[in-house]
Amino acid sequence: MALVMRLMVALLLWAAGFSALYAVHGLGCGLGWGDRPALPPFTLLNLVLVPLWLLFLALALLLLRREARRRDLDSRPAIRRATLAAGWAGLLGLVFMGAPVLLPAHCL
Repeated sequence: MALVMRLMVALLLWAAGFSALYAVHGLGCGLGWGDRPALPPFTLLNLVLVPLWLLFLALALLLLRREARRRDLDSRPAIRRATLAAGWAGLLGLVFMGAPVLLPAHCL
């Protein structure tokens, strides 16, 4: 069971990040954060979404780094490659999925 979690944790982190950003985006648009300027050209919604996105990116990087440094599965290189591939998939998924939070217009 621990092996299954090691294989899935990066993709679960991506799913949590996607859900959190999507939920905060909807909440922010509903509350009018997208119309409130904060730091030109960004809005209050950007100032909420960007740190949340960076938090998930940092967690994914820490997870990938921890997985890359593990040495307990060196006798099973296929498992090690699979966990590293899942880690990279989760990190890159977070990068591309969250990059639009850097754009100034969100609520149209």
